[in-house]
Amino acid sequence: MRIGIHVPQWGPDANREGVMAVARAADDAGLDSVWVADHVVYPRAGADAYPFRDDGPPFAASAGFLEAFTTLALAAGATERVALGTSVLVLPMREPLQLAKAVATLDVLSAGRIVIGAGVGWWAEEFRALGAPFVERGRRMDEQVAILRALWRDGLLAHDGEFFAFEEVVCEPRPVQPGGPPILIGGMGAAARRRAGRIGDGWHALGSHAQTLADGFDEVRRSAYDSGRDEEQVTLSTSIALPPDPDHAIRRLARLADLGVAHVVLSVPENTADAICRSIDQLHAAVLPEVRG
Repeated sequence: MRIGIHVPQWGPDANREGVMAVARAADDAGLDSVWVADHVVYPRAGADAYPFRDDGPPFAASAGFLEAFTTLALAAGATERVALGTSVLVLPMREPLQLAKAVATLDVLSAGRIVIGAGVGWWAEEFRALGAPFVERGRRMDEQVAILRALWRDGLLAHDGEFFAFEEVVCEPRPVQPGGPPILIGGMGAAARRRAGRIGDGWHALGSHAQTLADGFDEVRRSAYDSGRDEEQVTLSTSIALPPDPDHAIRRLARLADLGVAHVVLSVPENTADAICRSIDQLHAAVLPEVRG
């Protein structure tokens, strides 16, 4: 099981020094990856609809929010080894050709270390601000994934689809990873699980509840089988808060490993570079040896 951690994207340490400190600490401590979340703007309306916490998003409008790909580019330059992931990128808000180029560029400049966790998003007001349809975002995402993979595989594509159409274009350089970075489909709903099995390289869940993950992954694998895919090739990953107590962290991570989770993305509730780096030190000294052992 691979283990990664979020860099600070909002708050006082969402800056060059904070991001580089956390990325380098993760690289040096033997973690497997560093991750970013994704928002472009913070609409004044609609924040109370946040689906993962009753009290709204964990970041305030005044805290700022670093753009995902720019932050990963900085992390890539500060590190040598760790994978660089999005947890999760809101795919339907974006134009696919620009996205294909940005991700391919990141993969080239990081020597093949990009992982894309992607979801349909939840914040209707953010979609509206960016001029992107909200109600059709699931079908848009399906089409976008097909476009991305074709461009990353061939570097050449003409497309005439339901939402996107363009004459033949060349999109080079292609990613270092053959066929492009893995795309993990994020989301806890039934549609996300079915999509993960149908077109994803994996399902990127949220939380550590064993039965929820096991039942959801069974549905993902059934969807993959029904789509004529090899269900054994679809992975399970999840994003969780890091327990402050090392023994608790060891038990939680060991339970996830037993479930077959391939990658865990950790977040530290005290979102400062110092707190995250202290947690990385603790992971290195007390947690990773036990979990990996």
